[in-house]
Order: sequence, then C-alpha cells, then structure tokens
Amino acid sequence: MAASSEPSTKEWVQSLVEPGMLLFWAMSYYARVNFETVFQRRQLLAPLLQTSKLRDEAFGRFWVAFSTTRADGPPPPVADAPASGQIQCSSDLIPPILARASGVVLDVGPGTGTQMPLLRSPAIKAIYGAEPCAGLHAELRARAEAEGLADKYHIVPTSVVAAELVPALEARGLSVAGSGSGVFDTIVCVRVLCSVPDMRRTVAELYGLLRPGGRLLVVEHVVNPWRTPKGSLVARVMQAVYGWLGWSWFVGDCCLNRDTEAALRAAAAADGGWEEVEVDRWFGRSPLPYVSGVLVKRG
Repeated sequence: MAASSEPSTKEWVQSLVEPGMLLFWAMSYYARVNFETVFQRRQLLAPLLQTSKLRDEAFGRFWVAFSTTRADGPPPPVADAPASGQIQCSSDLIPPILARASGVVLDVGPGTGTQMPLLRSPAIKAIYGAEPCAGLHAELRARAEAEGLADKYHIVPTSVVAAELVPALEARGLSVAGSGSGVFDTIVCVRVLCSVPDMRRTVAELYGLLRPGGRLLVVEHVVNPWRTPKGSLVARVMQAVYGWLGWSWFVGDCCLNRDTEAALRAAAAADGGWEEVEVDRWFGRSPLPYVSGVLVKRG
C-alpha cells in the first residue's frame, strides 16, 4: 500500500480540531432529539427515564446524516488506488483492504452501508451485516438495493457479541453453534471495534467465527502511539480531551484510546498466532490514527 505523506502544520492543526467538530455535530442531534421528545411528543420525563433509547435515536439520525454527507460530497482524491501515490485520508485505506473479501462475509457494524460498493465482487457469495442500531436498517437496506446486493446482503439486527449474533445467524440458516471450524471466509471490521463493549472478547469471538484460512479485514482508528516516533503527545492529549467532553456518549459508544492491534494479535495466541499478519499504522500525528490490514487464520 502507498505510504502517507507527512502533514503540513495547517493539516496537522486541522486534524486536531476535526474530531471536535464531529463531536459538536453529534451533540446537536442529541439536543434536538431531547427537545422534540419533550416539546413535540410531550414525553416530559423521557430524557430521564428513556436516556438509552433517545441516545440511540440521536446517534442513528446523526450517523445517517454524516454518512449521507460523505456519500453525496465530492469524490475523495483516491478511489481504488491513490493517483498521487499517497494515502491522504482514512477512507483511502478501505478499498485495497476490502478488495481481499471473498466467500461468505460477516460485515461487522456496517452502519448505513457506505462500504457496500466495495463488496460487489463476484468472489463474494453472501454477506451478513451485523448492525444493532435499528435506526440505520432502512438506509442499509436501501443501499443494498441500490448496489444490486439485495439478494446477497442479509441484515442481522444484533451486535457481534456471540450470545446475540450466533442465534441470529442460526435463524438465517447458518450452522454456527458447535461448528468448531468457523463459518465465515471473511470478516470485515471498518471503524467498528472502537464501539464494542468488550473489544478483546469480541475480537476473540470473531476469530472463532473464521474458517481456517479465513481473513479478518480491518480499518480501525486506535489510541495514538505517542510513545513512538510516529505518534504525537499533543494528539494523545486531544484524544483524552475529546473523551472527557463526552465523545463516547454522543458518538455511539466509540472509544478513542483502544490498542486494537494488540487485541487482534492476541486473539490467535492460543493457536500459535495468525498464519499471516499484514497490518500498517497511519496518521500517527492525529487524534484519529489508524491501523489497517489483513490477518489470516491458520489453515
């Protein structure tokens, strides 16, 4: 994959404040939903008694708006391959990673399906999108129709916690429980492991769902590696500031300080490690640094 260029001072400053703008946008949706609930729906105590429900509604509406803005905006400078030979933003990391998907695919937390155009390969037999936010299902279903994947894409309305996901997959005809050898050829994690309640347990359970030789495809933002030459102490401080301001609360339980690569590597430790690990780090001077790559389960 092409290397990323070192940001200019202006670009670096922008990268420090952009998460704050996103956080403010998410806050505005939470305030709006609470206002509508009290003054339009006349549910005066709902903000106190139905906090979780209103928070989910606010995040769903925010994420639909955010995803639509990204989809309807000008095309990024990079499509399938960076014309300039440089990775310029996190979205540039996704196409070459998802190009490795094949067989039966688990799409973890697909949201509104913004990555769905990258999953139209004829090598893909079926896709199961595990999305717990019911407010995103209509957009996800519409995206599958628009991309010609309505017959291939199956929405699973649960999280990826095994206790919820396995019964839901069984109900859709996948024999998961007791298989012992996994059921998926590919598992896709794009900007989602930051939000699962117990990342290490989730990654371990996803590993168990992979068939031998199966691929785990990841593009995830992580804790800033500020102790390394590629990291930034200022960016790490900004991660902490945004966390203190309520990032996780307003942005769908997203955490900015997870060491996702360590959890991914640990998931296969009991089997002697992954057969192959191709993981790169990106944007180390930003509050949203990324890891991306492919991990292959031993055959």
